[in-house]
Amino acid sequence: MARHGDVRLHYSGAVLGIGVFDGDASAFAALQGEGAAAFEEQLSGLLAQGLARPEWWFVAEQAGTPVGRVAFMTDSPTPDARSATDPLMEAFLIGLWLRWGTDDLEVGPRLLSAALPSVAALGPPIDARVNAESQSHPDRRRAVLEAAGFGLFQEKLGFVWQDEGSPVPLGDRLIFRSLPEVGESAFAAALSAGCAETLDRNDRYFYDLTGAQRWGEVMMGFLGPDDAPTWRLAYDADGRLVGYVMLSAFDDDVATITHIGVLPEHRGQGYIVDLLARATADALTRGFSSILSDVDTENLPMRAAMERAGHLPGVRPWHVWHYRFPPPD
Repeated sequence: MARHGDVRLHYSGAVLGIGVFDGDASAFAALQGEGAAAFEEQLSGLLAQGLARPEWWFVAEQAGTPVGRVAFMTDSPTPDARSATDPLMEAFLIGLWLRWGTDDLEVGPRLLSAALPSVAALGPPIDARVNAESQSHPDRRRAVLEAAGFGLFQEKLGFVWQDEGSPVPLGDRLIFRSLPEVGESAFAAALSAGCAETLDRNDRYFYDLTGAQRWGEVMMGFLGPDDAPTWRLAYDADGRLVGYVMLSAFDDDVATITHIGVLPEHRGQGYIVDLLARATADALTRGFSSILSDVDTENLPMRAAMERAGHLPGVRPWHVWHYRFPPPD
């Protein structure tokens, strides 16, 4: 199943062959057994969008039997090397499958170490995420990534609000205007202002990479087709911009807070809870039964505000570890 560029390695007395997979998306996805249909659909979509290529699919074999698989993708169509004009392009490790609990900690690091040089031009960095809710064996996945040289860049906890039939109390300190009311340029400018001095590691990385103005413009790209009325700017009684909150659809029944922020000069006054209350009320209006949002574990003020607003950790096993290769400084 492996073709050009094969690598032969020895482990535990066995010979491990690693190379680019020789087959189509259906066959590559089928290596994992359970869940193959969903992964095939994902791969086919990525191929159609130009975000993945078969030469970025790798397989590990022992005596002709697949024992591991990994693929890579980008978040925008790319030539063979990273475009110097697009520093925001991200490359991701996806579809990692190993014989979990058997020889995963032996095969996995060898597979990744052999594959990474072939996709190095897509980075740096190469990102990999582990989600305790949506992926099996999260602890073993983390161990494989760390053994292959990935470093932890960010850790996020999931916070959940659930509709229990009670109205959401809204204060009167803030006046809210939606995206259609204020326009995209004003909204983007507010996002840039609100992200200054952020405690979210991923936001801080891209904010520093792009500069304030472009960061706000990039964030506008996360707008979903029905979300504009619940993307809101918040003003105080004197008309001064205080912050923003962006409620979006996560799936048919669940919403998410795409982003939320208070401008630096207005922090420390509890406005973040007012913003969360507005988003929660908007979720009810839109018919969502719950809100799932994740927060950087180092952002202690945001975690505390979430709990004050009734968005609680531990309701779902949503816990995300974001790794990077090469590891962050």
